[in-house]
Amino acid sequence: MQPYRESNTLGKASLWLGIASLALVFGIGFCALTSVGSGLIQLVGLPLYVCGASSAFLGLIAAGLGAGGLFGSNRSKATAIVGLLMGLAGVCLFVIILGAVGG
Repeated sequence: MQPYRESNTLGKASLWLGIASLALVFGIGFCALTSVGSGLIQLVGLPLYVCGASSAFLGLIAAGLGAGGLFGSNRSKATAIVGLLMGLAGVCLFVIILGAVGG
């Protein structure tokens, strides 16, 4: 019989913030890439950049919480790992989209 494992609160918070970051960066990046194609990037570039950077910052927070969730005994680390990866994916996607829009 396995001992009872405590809930990993940092891992859960990391997972939810990582999901939010990745979804927001994807949506905002899609809008930015669409506005480049239609020529509206001069009009909406700054608000999209601020919203995208804020969403990428959520990814950084998710990565930090995920790393913190990996330390601790008798806790499941799966949600912390997935949250860490999703947070980093949100940051990387922001950098990729920023390069595509700026280039």
